[in-house]
Amino acid sequence: MNLDKDIEKKKMQDLKRRFIIFFAVVLITCGVFLRHLVNLQIVSGQENLDKSLKRIVTNGVIYANRGNIYDRNGIPIAGNRMGFCIQYVDTRMSDADKNEMFHRLTRLLDRNGDRYRSTLKNIIDFDTFSLKIKRDGLINIIGLNDTDKGMLLEASEKDIFKYMREKTFKIDPSYTDEEAWRIMEFRYEIMIYPATIRDPLLIAEDVSIETVTQLEERNAEFPGFTTYTRPFREYYDAELVGHVLGFMGNIGDYYEQWSKSYPDLGYQIHDQVGLSGIELSEEQVLRGINGKTRKEVDTEGRLTYYEVEVPPKPGQDIYLTLDLNLQKTALDSLERNIQLIREREHKDNFHDANAGAVVAMDVNSGEVLAMVSYPTYDPTVFLKSDMDAIRALYNGPSLPTWNRVTNGKYAPGSTYKPIVAIAALETGIIKPETKLNCPYMKEIGGLIWRNPEGYQREINLERALATSSNMFFFQIGFSTGIDNIVKWAKNFGFGKKTGIEIGESVGALASREFKLANLKEGWVPADTVNASIGQLYNAFTPIQLVNYASIIGNGGKMYRPHLVRKRVDFSGRVYETEIEYQHTGAKKITIEAVQKGMVAVANSEDGTAVSTFSTKEFPFLVAGKTGTAETGHRGTESNNALFVCYAPADDPQIAVAVVVEKGVSGAWTAPVARDVLMAYFNIQEQAH
Repeated sequence: MNLDKDIEKKKMQDLKRRFIIFFAVVLITCGVFLRHLVNLQIVSGQENLDKSLKRIVTNGVIYANRGNIYDRNGIPIAGNRMGFCIQYVDTRMSDADKNEMFHRLTRLLDRNGDRYRSTLKNIIDFDTFSLKIKRDGLINIIGLNDTDKGMLLEASEKDIFKYMREKTFKIDPSYTDEEAWRIMEFRYEIMIYPATIRDPLLIAEDVSIETVTQLEERNAEFPGFTTYTRPFREYYDAELVGHVLGFMGNIGDYYEQWSKSYPDLGYQIHDQVGLSGIELSEEQVLRGINGKTRKEVDTEGRLTYYEVEVPPKPGQDIYLTLDLNLQKTALDSLERNIQLIREREHKDNFHDANAGAVVAMDVNSGEVLAMVSYPTYDPTVFLKSDMDAIRALYNGPSLPTWNRVTNGKYAPGSTYKPIVAIAALETGIIKPETKLNCPYMKEIGGLIWRNPEGYQREINLERALATSSNMFFFQIGFSTGIDNIVKWAKNFGFGKKTGIEIGESVGALASREFKLANLKEGWVPADTVNASIGQLYNAFTPIQLVNYASIIGNGGKMYRPHLVRKRVDFSGRVYETEIEYQHTGAKKITIEAVQKGMVAVANSEDGTAVSTFSTKEFPFLVAGKTGTAETGHRGTESNNALFVCYAPADDPQIAVAVVVEKGVSGAWTAPVARDVLMAYFNIQEQAH
């Protein structure tokens, strides 16, 4: 019994000792925490409070390298380089001190030849003191009371400038008007865009290392300014491929047009984005994924701590289907031949040829090998955000930024005759050997029609295509009927988009539906006759025309024209573009009959393009079709000129379409296609 009591007593003593030890540990721990708490909040409280107020932690961005763009052979077209940027966080300074700081900054930038961003110059023309926007819009922006608003609505534009200088920004009279203007550009930028720690204002892009070095060395003179690096787009020989490549610009410069969707995709106001061409269509592929940083800055915006949390992932590289050498040949030849056409003497030549397009395509894949719109332009202008230069491009009479290959709509003229022949053959109106009498004049559909080729007696389809006989196609087109012609024209890609990656026009296809929708008129028999030679409402893009020639060349397959050959991601994984096509449904005998006629165009004695493709000089047969189309200004300007072809005729590989605005005669454009073919097949001598 006593033994049990001793055991119980010992247990109680052990439990009491453990409790005392536990209580002591808890007490000591609480003491340590209490000591640290007292030290943090009482002893060093003010110091720590000051530190917390002076240090702000923010998340930053590491800009991903935009994907490179190459031609089909790996020749670079677009790449990147690193450049310096200046950003600003607005600080508590008097107007006088702030104005003087920006005055010093303008002098620093000027000495080093650097530019800065200015929204104000797009609103006010300093040289003339004239406004570029509505007066009340600017007055509302600069924040005035009702009395001042009323006064300025009646004031001169120079008085508005004076008010902004003296009242809005309080710029000292000691500064000249030009110096004041430069200061106002910065002050206005701060007024309309955030300039906070969490959202600094971009002041200047792509500045020199000299500017960055001096800014860092003199940081006490420029509170709130910091610098960083990011990749900048760079183009190589961009004028060769301006319309395919497209151009880029800052979202902020096109804010109303682009801001609605881009913020949802994680873009910032001063990010550069593709605005046309491949740069636009492949924007999400090229862009990449920006990295994230954690950084600490003081109240002056100076960096005190920096850490990379997520590294950036560069965008995918794009390999185009274009061959730069072929592209250069096409551009040079088009420019040279337009000049020759202007100088050529002919009764129908008003010497006004000034623009055109060339496009070449692989007939067995739909790959676009060359795409030239002339005049061309240098998309580098857009990278510099020089709005005056950009406006000059847009407002120029020759419309150099307009891609005539995908958006130019041209009456096809006689290049349309092969599709009319296909419709007639498929409908059973004629057979390949059918001969028709082709007099100089004949009544068809209630009107008298004349044959520019004169009296041709009885000719078959081959000779009708070779000589481009209007009378032959007047007759078979009328007999075939517009509905059948339209059916087969659609099967060969007319009246609809081709599906190419960059923006394109649908064109116009002469039909009952088109006339009713656009003119509110019914179709008449004479309309069919006129449409049968590629006139009336027919208007097609060069990309549709080359696609059409390609279909005839390959025997009836309509491939989707495309400009992107493959995409390669940062890990080296390759994404090949899928080749897509559909069959037109035309019979083999139909296609062969038209092919035979197109071979005769370039090779028979009376072929309209035989002088360009003489077999003595050219190593293989070419199949083609010339076209001359009225512009609606007969007697005052030349006709448009077109040519489509494919080669070699017995084993087609490439199709070419050429359009010269006011080029007089389709035969005069054939030398451009000849130069492209010779370059493609590496034939040394070129036509001049």
